[in-house]
Amino acid sequence: MNRQLRLSTSDQLQKRLKDLTGKKINIVLRNRKVLFGELKRADETQMTFVNMRNESYSLPLTDICEVYLDSKQ
Repeated sequence: MNRQLRLSTSDQLQKRLKDLTGKKINIVLRNRKVLFGELKRADETQMTFVNMRNESYSLPLTDICEVYLDSKQ
């Protein structure tokens, strides 16, 4: 069974992002652009991820509208 986890508030992001380290996630920015990659690090103010081209990005959490991932259970 597949399950989708969606984090859409700053409180949810701050509490749960560290648990998603090493997982592939979709990131929806406030400008509606969607990014996909593996979460490498997250703290109270920003996250770092690597996309499928192995390019590293750091994003402030204030730029993020939503994070979601599909997981199998």
